[in-house]
Amino acid sequence: MIPAYKKENMEKIESIPKTNSFPGSVQLGGFIDSYYLYNRNLPKETERNFTTQGVRNNEFNINLAYLEAKVEENKYRGRLAFHWGTSVNANYSGELSTEKYSNQMSVRNIQEAYTGFKIGKDTWVDLGIFFGNIGYESWISHNNTNYTRAYALDYVPYYSSGVRLSHQFTDKLSGQVQILNGWQNITDNNKDKSFGSQLKYVFNQNFTLTLNQFVGNEAPNFERKQMRYYNNSILEWTISDRFKLVGQFDIGAQKTKQSYIYEPWLANYDPSLGEYRETASNSYRQWYHGTIWTSFLLTPEYRLSFRVERFYDPLQVMVNTGTRNGFMSNGYTTTFDILSYDPGLLRFEYVYRRSADSVFAYRDASTSKKEDFFLVAFSIKF
Repeated sequence: MIPAYKKENMEKIESIPKTNSFPGSVQLGGFIDSYYLYNRNLPKETERNFTTQGVRNNEFNINLAYLEAKVEENKYRGRLAFHWGTSVNANYSGELSTEKYSNQMSVRNIQEAYTGFKIGKDTWVDLGIFFGNIGYESWISHNNTNYTRAYALDYVPYYSSGVRLSHQFTDKLSGQVQILNGWQNITDNNKDKSFGSQLKYVFNQNFTLTLNQFVGNEAPNFERKQMRYYNNSILEWTISDRFKLVGQFDIGAQKTKQSYIYEPWLANYDPSLGEYRETASNSYRQWYHGTIWTSFLLTPEYRLSFRVERFYDPLQVMVNTGTRNGFMSNGYTTTFDILSYDPGLLRFEYVYRRSADSVFAYRDASTSKKEDFFLVAFSIKF
């Protein structure tokens, strides 16, 4: 039996009007992704090149950890997520920090921060910072076939800043258009805006085709415009409940940088011209990616996955190696997952990569044409 004085207090509390500062249904969550990577090259450097994932050699670390709050209602939606980890430091290293009021330091720990509202039955507008849409693999390793990322994913935007318009045309066809500050940057490095788009078609429960595009000037204001054009194609084939096959092919092209020829006679002819003449060039440099993923569910508790990839950038548009053949590398990845820790995931992975030139760090500050490493990781969503 409840004492009279307690019953009276309970009635007073229940009589207070209940308010909710968040009118919608707010979902809270988080993620922790820890790893240890043993690099068999035994490099002198503590960090790996040509990647943003699992970058620390021979040490325990956090690849990605985040806390999130998101809301999805009939007419509005949004997500705010703060993150930390070695992959965050690597991905935001290119953000401008010289501008007095740039956001580099204040937003590097923001994974996503966007608000959206519905303008039609199946049409949404989102504004802010959101995940990049190019590529099959996401930033969150828990969702990917392999733990590390393919070259094709490390050299496309992990995040974008701008506005996107998305529409569901039919049950099978959806699309979006984006106006962005640029190629993975929040603080713009020039006065131009970039454009992105996506078309996704679900043929049936087994086949899905996704096409992603990007167009934009990637040169700073003090250089001639360097338009970048990029196309990403993904075909997903779910063969059975246990076996999935995914193929991705990317092609990019960017206008050649401005260059100058030393011609001292120009200064004698007209001092205002100086001694260098800009060369006129309308040529474009291209690069390519090709990646195949396969995943086998051996039992409900065990999964085995493979990845084969090719990165072809001989003209060093995306990767500047300073070597004769540029960056032309093949990669082979094997991942074994233990699924019985759900919502956790225990992963063991071996990666072997080989390049045409000696570009990978090796032992006593020398380099090698190959890189291979073992990795163990445990992640958990909550």
